[in-house]
Amino acid sequence: MQVIFSGIGLLTVVTVGFSSLTYAANGIEESYWQRQKDGWFWYRDPPAATKKLEPEKKPETLTDKQKSLADFEAMQKTLEELKKIAIMTQADGDIKAYMLYQQVVMNKSSNFADSWQRLVWTDPSLDYALHGRPTTNFGLDVYDAERKRAEQRTVSELAQTHGLFFFFRSDCPYCHRFAPVLKRFEQTYGIRVFPISLDGRGLPEFPVSVTDNGIAARLNVTTVPALYLATPLAKEIQPIGFGVMAESEIAERIHVLTRTKPGERF
Repeated sequence: MQVIFSGIGLLTVVTVGFSSLTYAANGIEESYWQRQKDGWFWYRDPPAATKKLEPEKKPETLTDKQKSLADFEAMQKTLEELKKIAIMTQADGDIKAYMLYQQVVMNKSSNFADSWQRLVWTDPSLDYALHGRPTTNFGLDVYDAERKRAEQRTVSELAQTHGLFFFFRSDCPYCHRFAPVLKRFEQTYGIRVFPISLDGRGLPEFPVSVTDNGIAARLNVTTVPALYLATPLAKEIQPIGFGVMAESEIAERIHVLTRTKPGERF
């Protein structure tokens, strides 16, 4: 190895001789001695990386349903913005703009309701009146008559094997009001009523009653008047209602609770 120092002004050149001195440039190994024209201390920037161009994305085409949803949301947003502006500015022009646009929205809603009704009239599978409670007076008359007959059959059948437990107190005004109704119900349907007094005294319609022997506590009776449907043979007791009820309501509740499932008509 030979080291030579030579000074020219402020430049110091150090030459180091090796049997072979190589380095890589641009991916190709070359001997330093074959690249003297580049000089010793020049710096060469690495080649710039080629930027990979991504393909341009084509605008997404909306379906008719997606466009309808976008239009609906835009309509709601516009209406809400016009409303807020009118409230804050109180200007006649802003209020009028809101009112005019609101009329546009209401017209669309009215047209939708009209189309809805026309479709219901022409498609029986969509007509709730044919599957639930009718909406016309004539339909209601038929519906109520059929339901009343079903309720009467139910109570008459249950009267053979069931009875009604009537919990009351002699100082309860609601019990005094309900007692005559319950007495007529007993006479109409032939189902026996078992009066149970919580204070040991009776009522004019039920002068002879049974004093509570603890059954009220077992059933958690905290409100009177209280009515329960009892099946002595099966030893089952089912609450029917609390408070004053009409005869028709008593029959309806007994029928619904014993003969139907949720969602059934009758």
